[in-house]
Amino acid sequence: MSSLTDKEILDFVRENLTLDKDENGSYKLKEIRCPVYGDVLNDIFGDVVGDVVGDVYGNVVGTVEGNVVGTVEGDVKGTVCGDVGGTVCGHIGGDVGGNVLGDVVGTVCGNVCGNVCGNVGGNVCGNVGGGVLGRVQEK
Repeated sequence: MSSLTDKEILDFVRENLTLDKDENGSYKLKEIRCPVYGDVLNDIFGDVVGDVVGDVYGNVVGTVEGNVVGTVEGDVKGTVCGDVGGTVCGHIGGDVGGNVLGDVVGTVCGNVCGNVCGNVGGNVCGNVGGGVLGRVQEK
């Protein structure tokens, strides 16, 4: 791997990152306009307009417009518009637009438009549009 020049680094930052300072003078990364090929080791206080190809070790507070394929080690506080193919270790606060193919440890607070093939550790508070092939553990 070749080393980058100072000009290349500065050009990359200008084209791909928006920086700001808070009231304490600490730098904040406000926008990233390029892929991240590594880990984000802190919180994201904004939207992800792309895919997360890995696990989320925290809560998703907004809506997932696509599928959950990996593991979410927390709650999904909004709606999942696609399938839940992986495991959600917490609750899903809204609807699931597709199927629950993986497991949800907690409760699905909305409707599941497709099938529930995995297990749900709590209740499904809404309607299930398809069949329930997994186990729903009512609490």
